[in-house]
Amino acid sequence: MDIADDRFSVSQRMAEEMGLLPLESIVAPRRALSVDGTWPGQPGYPFAQRLSLSARPSTSGHAYKTLPKTILKWLEAAAGASASGDPRPLVLAVAGDIQVGEAQWPLLAQGEAGLASLLQGGVLDLLRKPDVAVANLEAPISVRGNPNPRKRFQFRMPPGSSTALAKAGLDLLLFGNNHGFDFGDEAFADTLDDLDGAAMPMVGAGRNLQEAAAARFVGTGPGRLAFVGYTFFPDERLGFTAAEAAAGPDKAGVSANEAAAMAAVCSAAATGATVVVLAHGGSEYVRTPSTAARLLYGRFVDAGAALVAGSHPHLLQGCEARSGSIIAYSLGNFLFTGEAEPPEAWKGAVLDFLMYRGKVRGLMVRPIIAGYDFTTTDPGQDAAEKGFAKLCAEIAERHGRHQFSSVGGASTR
Repeated sequence: MDIADDRFSVSQRMAEEMGLLPLESIVAPRRALSVDGTWPGQPGYPFAQRLSLSARPSTSGHAYKTLPKTILKWLEAAAGASASGDPRPLVLAVAGDIQVGEAQWPLLAQGEAGLASLLQGGVLDLLRKPDVAVANLEAPISVRGNPNPRKRFQFRMPPGSSTALAKAGLDLLLFGNNHGFDFGDEAFADTLDDLDGAAMPMVGAGRNLQEAAAARFVGTGPGRLAFVGYTFFPDERLGFTAAEAAAGPDKAGVSANEAAAMAAVCSAAATGATVVVLAHGGSEYVRTPSTAARLLYGRFVDAGAALVAGSHPHLLQGCEARSGSIIAYSLGNFLFTGEAEPPEAWKGAVLDFLMYRGKVRGLMVRPIIAGYDFTTTDPGQDAAEKGFAKLCAEIAERHGRHQFSSVGGASTR
């Protein structure tokens, strides 16, 4: 079955009836379903292969009551090498746009209570439970600078926002977007300093092109992730362009040089890391991915990206499989207070991706409602899954290709 099927989790019995496959064999366009809400590598997952090492004498006439220490040490070393060479599956949560209106600024400084007021109904768990959580920072962090007269919408957040977002559970932010210069160069520079002060990794922007295009690595060992940011937003109504915001060899700005971004993807993939591209562009307030986005994101996949996750449209869009990789075209809004967004932009989702051995193996939809004053979880899980599956099916129908096919469960060591 393909992604148009709205089942994202099945019972243990149903998984057994549908059939099990080794997790490493499940590659897009297939995806692994969760089993009773859990994935391989998570506590309670019912299907796991166990590796056991044993020793026996080479001749029937020679037996040990206890194994010699040298053999025991060898067995321990062999088991350790096997475990270190096979990273456990991890869950990457990808959220959409974040900007907090001035009326909610005080909440960002109120610690856990303030965060719980901004992100209600279990939304904080959507960021904290996965192994890694990322989102798009849709506003500079500063009280300095003047409003950009060539920007219709001018967002900003107060100093210390990076620390608050880190406490909320975010591990990395995309700052390569069309709002970095809403309050000019000073506010842009302040944002980079605020992120650095909170030790919050960021991609897609920097003090020069090299920094803006660079990959940021999260985790260690064979299961680590590499994130690359890129922006390609269209010219705005009052004339502001991506070229103006672009970083240069000696100019602060966003990552808008495609060659530099592609080089970063290739370089990161060559290290063995699993590459995730966070991109900001496309057409706003439409459910259909733009042609420019489809072509660009396909090139990122060709360069070595296992996952491309987009933002900017403010609406949730569907996913597409390309060459064994996944493209999630738009995550919509995640926390977008103080703005009278159209009703269709209120409902979005955090997408959980199951990452294993360099590929996306599974996908779950965590629906949210991003309202005027706060974000909360959407109780309509079934409807959200059906709606998301429909978005994916529409991409498949429009472009004449199948997306994912689902399997009941997966096993891993």
